[in-house]
Amino acid sequence: MKNQNVNFILLAFSSFIANVGIGMAWPYLPVYVSMIGGIILDITLLSILYNLLGSISQYPWGKWSDSTGIKKWFISFGNLSYGIFMILMPISASITFILVLRSAQGLISSMSTPTTSALIVELAGDKIGTYFGYYNSISELGYSIGNIMGSYVVSFLGGTRNTIILGSAIIIISSLPVIFVKEKRMKIERHRIPFPTLRPEGKPGRFPIHIRDALKILKSNREILNLIIGSIFVMSASGVVYSILPVYFAFKFGEHYVGIFYGVEALSVVAFTPIFGYLSDRKNIKYIFLFGISGYVITYILYFISSSNEMVILAEIISGMKWSAFIISASTYVSIFAPREKQARAQAMFNISQTIGYVIGPVLTVILFSYYRNFEGIFIMGIILSMAGFVYSWSRIRSVSKGKNNYSAQA
Repeated sequence: MKNQNVNFILLAFSSFIANVGIGMAWPYLPVYVSMIGGIILDITLLSILYNLLGSISQYPWGKWSDSTGIKKWFISFGNLSYGIFMILMPISASITFILVLRSAQGLISSMSTPTTSALIVELAGDKIGTYFGYYNSISELGYSIGNIMGSYVVSFLGGTRNTIILGSAIIIISSLPVIFVKEKRMKIERHRIPFPTLRPEGKPGRFPIHIRDALKILKSNREILNLIIGSIFVMSASGVVYSILPVYFAFKFGEHYVGIFYGVEALSVVAFTPIFGYLSDRKNIKYIFLFGISGYVITYILYFISSSNEMVILAEIISGMKWSAFIISASTYVSIFAPREKQARAQAMFNISQTIGYVIGPVLTVILFSYYRNFEGIFIMGIILSMAGFVYSWSRIRSVSKGKNNYSAQA
């Protein structure tokens, strides 16, 4: 048990360091691209290419790891490649080259994503949920610290370029601690792997699914299908807004505040995740899910009307709250309605719906900005899509309480 805990600490410490670096570098990458002449299309492609190619490549990486039982080297090389590609981006003044690097980053660094989940399962034994909870909290804490550090690096070292380079160097360092994990090289049964919090950058998750399996799951389980449709609306809204949000923050409030605002949101996620985890085990999951979606609407309204730093900080606190409520309630809902032998595949479908939204959303951003050329139109679209997701989910998702197994079909 002692060795097991030491191994988990090494893995979690590696993730903590990686997320400190990601928290420093990632929010400033869109800002840097805009500073060297990038248009909205270029900025949104940073999200589209990374999320799309990273999602596609996770399955073969996971399959390769599963076939060999090796996990830690995939995690180490994944973090190393992420940092190397990121550090090359601010060195280049070519937007095309940056987009090529971003594509390669999504394809190659994704090798650490499914293998992290599998290694946690190997180390956790019969405490899978507890270990994933600790891991996510530690990762999120690292991300929030990196966000805040990034804002001060911008102020003291001057400029986004140095912030991205320093953050990238920290990510590269994160590839070292996990090497010392003593793994058993177990071949993990995929249905045992739950799906932790998924965010656009550097968080664990896996997609062990084929298209034929996906269609069968959706055809036979309308509850999960309705959840996924509602999720696509909400994540499309998220993709519309968050693909250009760092640029908006830098433009309106200054580069220094980009990291601070992102850090407040990340700390809010850390604070509210255990609360909504507790509520999801005891209260009506539908209403927690709807509460999360309503948080998206409120957040975007606050972005739209924001005129001070204090108002944006309030928006970021609500943003962290709505993400926690949304992701935890949705994952719990899927776990209730999915057959036991299809848990991983059903959760994969939900995660894929988020990726779809993060591809659709930035595309809509490009279209909107080409006509209106202002940030207000982006926020309005985010509000409309989130409200559509709320209305659809209200009318289609069933009321259910995990604690009471009350699967009442209320609207």
